[in-house]
Amino acid sequence: MGKKIKEVLSLIKNNKKFLIVSHKNPDGDSIGSEIALALGLRKLGKKVYIYNQDPPSNRYSRFDKAGLIHTDKKEFNEDIIFIVDCAEIDRIGNIKDEINFKKTIINIDHHISNEKFGDINIVKGDYSSTAEIIYELLDKLIDLDKDIATYLYIGILTDTGSFRYPNTTSHSLKVAAELVDYGVITSQVSEFVWFSDPPARIKLLGDVLQRITLHKNFSIMIVTKDMLKKWGAKEEDTEEFVNYGLSIKGIKATAIIKEKDDGMLKVSLRSKNGVSIQELAAEYGGGGHKTAAGFTIRGDLETFKNELEGKLEKIVNKF
Repeated sequence: MGKKIKEVLSLIKNNKKFLIVSHKNPDGDSIGSEIALALGLRKLGKKVYIYNQDPPSNRYSRFDKAGLIHTDKKEFNEDIIFIVDCAEIDRIGNIKDEINFKKTIINIDHHISNEKFGDINIVKGDYSSTAEIIYELLDKLIDLDKDIATYLYIGILTDTGSFRYPNTTSHSLKVAAELVDYGVITSQVSEFVWFSDPPARIKLLGDVLQRITLHKNFSIMIVTKDMLKKWGAKEEDTEEFVNYGLSIKGIKATAIIKEKDDGMLKVSLRSKNGVSIQELAAEYGGGGHKTAAGFTIRGDLETFKNELEGKLEKIVNKF
């Protein structure tokens, strides 16, 4: 057992009230990690409050414990703050102003770009997901049960793309198998996450794929405000769209540029075949992993799309 894990176990044992926070627009890993950690701490008789800038998207709100995540900060005088699945502190969004950073911060994450902003930092860049780390922590604290295992499984399943992405390791598969042994209904989790799309999402996806631009070894997709309005879709409906651009034969890297109401562009990047897009995301103030990264930038969509094409062309031709 590592020194930092021992420190965290001691803090849990000796304190009563815990605040859990993650990044804005939480994904399956952040949601699964937060809820699993909260359920585990509650098993020990601790008081826990999960506080995020944004609520779970439609695909995760179907799970029965999603209601544990709040977007308002009630009177909760926490002893310890867990910040999970968050590489930099600004990623928690506008709730940062309501966090008391004088309290002990435990930073648990799997992004290699993590800025280690916590008083205790447990960062494992070789893990597929933060849920894998939370599993190791909880396994030393409590007897896991079906509910806790389910939310940990959600985190691993989604961050590995159902075990299809390069971050899938023997360790992530081993942990997933152990979680299934606690009674996780894998088919139900997959149905909720991957096979319950609203019609607006499918119509929007068709529109996005019609407009995809294919280049030598890379592709770019766009989602405009007008496209969302046309189909009555939400930004959350574009989750995982970026992977379609990478599924095309011969494509080594892809990007999707999403136009937001505030004049910002949200960019997601994916790659394969040894191509790294992490440095490109960092160039624009973003972060992530070698094959999955992103950033947000202010600008005109078409102008920036042309700029990004030039950047991606240089990157894919290195490999």
